[in-house]
Amino acid sequence: MPNYDESILRARRIVGAAPFPALHQALRIALYDEYAARAFYAKVIEAFGAQAPFARIVAAESQHIAALAALCERYGVPRPLDPFPTETTVAPSWRINCERAVAGELATIELYESLLPAVTASDVRKTFLRWQSAALQRHLPAFQHAASLAAARENYHAARGVAPSEAYARHGPVSDFVERTLALLGRQHGAFGFVGPVLKAAHPALLAGIAGGSAAVVLARKKLSSHS
Repeated sequence: MPNYDESILRARRIVGAAPFPALHQALRIALYDEYAARAFYAKVIEAFGAQAPFARIVAAESQHIAALAALCERYGVPRPLDPFPTETTVAPSWRINCERAVAGELATIELYESLLPAVTASDVRKTFLRWQSAALQRHLPAFQHAASLAAARENYHAARGVAPSEAYARHGPVSDFVERTLALLGRQHGAFGFVGPVLKAAHPALLAGIAGGSAAVVLARKKLSSHS
C-alpha cells in the first residue's frame, strides 16, 4: 500500500498547497530519504559483504532513522511506510555502487538544505543540521575515497587485460593488500622506483602469488626463530 503522501515523498519537496503542515512534510520526507539510504547500503552489503564504508554507514543510517522516528512521535506525525527493502537494487560493479553512494550523500545534503527553511522547531532543525553534517563531513568523504580506490583498482586490472568485474576477486588479506597498494601507486609517477616497470607490467594473479609466497616465507622464518 502506498503512502498517503507518496507524491510528496518521491518528489522530496515540501508542497505549500498540500493539506499537511510544513513540519509534517519535512519530517516524513527526511525519514523517507533515510529509509532509501539504509536500504541501498544494506543491499550493497548483502551483495558484496560487510565492506567499508558501507558496513559502518548503514549503522549510522539506522541511528538517523531512530532519531527522526522519535521526532515524528513527539510531533504526532505518522511515520511513512518503507517500500525500499523490496524495490531497491544494486549495480553488479562495486565501483558503480560507491559512485551511487556519493551521489546519494550529495542529494541528502541538498535535501536537508531545502527542508531547513521550512522548519522552525529547534529540535528538528538541530537534528536536520546534525544529519546534514554527518553526510557532508563523514559519509561523503568515505564514499568518495572508496570510489577512488575502486576506480584505481579496476584501471590497474584493465591495463593488464583483466576485466573490471574480476578486480575484486579475493586472494587473501596479504595479496589483496598488495594489489590495492600497487593500484594506488600506479597512479603516481615514479612511485615504484627501480622495480616499477616490472611491477606495473605484472599480471594481478602473479602479484597475488608473489605476495602469498612472501607471506609464507615470513611465517616460516618466524616459526624457525621461535623453535631456535
